[in-house]
Amino acid sequence: MEQTLQLDIVSINKKLKESSALERMQWAIGNFGKDTILLSSMQKTASVLMHFFYTMGLENYILFVDTGYHFSETLQLRDEFILRYKLNIVSLYPEFTIEQQENRYGKKLYQYIDGQKECCRLRKEVPYLSYMKNNNLKLSMVGLRQTEGGKRAKLEPLLRDPRIEGYTLHPIFDWSDEQIESYLLENDVPIHPLHNKNYPSIGCECCTTPVQPGEDPRAGRWRHLNEISDTGPKYCNINFSDGSGI
Repeated sequence: MEQTLQLDIVSINKKLKESSALERMQWAIGNFGKDTILLSSMQKTASVLMHFFYTMGLENYILFVDTGYHFSETLQLRDEFILRYKLNIVSLYPEFTIEQQENRYGKKLYQYIDGQKECCRLRKEVPYLSYMKNNNLKLSMVGLRQTEGGKRAKLEPLLRDPRIEGYTLHPIFDWSDEQIESYLLENDVPIHPLHNKNYPSIGCECCTTPVQPGEDPRAGRWRHLNEISDTGPKYCNINFSDGSGI
């Protein structure tokens, strides 16, 4: 769909900002069709968007990157969405097993400031981008929101992603925490059980810890690295907006 590369992103964003989350997703399907996927983290925002796929009757793929380091609860939630809602969830895997990666680099990359970025690239970014490029997919939807702060505070509904020569849509970019909670409760949507155990942000088990009262919601991500360096990681960069996108 080469014509999609010529989208007037400024005018489209102006229109999408005035639309509902459902209308934004309808716009994506209407313009990109089967070239549209949802990238799911299996966190609360992903639960909302996966339920949207169900209510809209979409057969588009939902991509879940299985790093090999996930909590067992994360994998169980993925399977629950498949069974309950009959969604087309595709699990993507890194080229190397954990053992192969450790043998290749001689260490557990995630334990080191200079290794974490490469670990996330190999086990998250590469599988995702390879799938998108190999299947010529031009639009991914993700659950990032402005209220998460940091670089995400500047999120627009639609973002160009040159890595796939396409775009990323943020259907719920302007939703509050209260809107997320209300939607999940009203629609009886399953959520990651660790959210109720002081894990507001959940990644790989080896790099995620609970958050204490008063801490930033992302304080539990890569805590072991951020406690020893001011240059510790903030994001895994699978989302272009978290890297050079904003």
